[in-house]
Amino acid sequence: MPLRVMRTPRSLDLEITSRCNASCSYCYYLNNPGVTYADLPTEVWLDFFAELERCQVMSVVLCGGEPLLREDFTDLIDGIIAHRMRYSLLTNGSLLTPEVATHLKVSGRCDFVQVSLDGSSAKVHESLRGQGSFEPAIAAIRLLQQTDLPVTVRVTVHP
Repeated sequence: MPLRVMRTPRSLDLEITSRCNASCSYCYYLNNPGVTYADLPTEVWLDFFAELERCQVMSVVLCGGEPLLREDFTDLIDGIIAHRMRYSLLTNGSLLTPEVATHLKVSGRCDFVQVSLDGSSAKVHESLRGQGSFEPAIAAIRLLQQTDLPVTVRVTVHP
């Protein structure tokens, strides 16, 4: 029996920004001449979401940089929903607000939100991600739980 190959992917990871408000010591973005630090305009993303729908893509993962730095973040979510896709979000949690969490919940299409947490204490986490980054990540996890959104935690393992 011949192997059937899909013509288009069912899920895509989309880097919607290369900007980030963290200063992770291990980040490959920092001072990388291979990275263009410019966001695509909202309209370009919305047109792309329409193309993804035509290709029968079912879900996207929004990542970056820090996706919540985009001023049009909820507009992008609305565009994904308008084109009948599901989505997930990868974030450091520092910019998550109750309004954004509610928007994600009300959409009914959020599979999960992944918050990066590199240690069980501020000392460990902040030694890798920068001063003052631990409490916002913990607060984001709690907010997502209170909003009844599926939340996962991503840990980057270091010696």
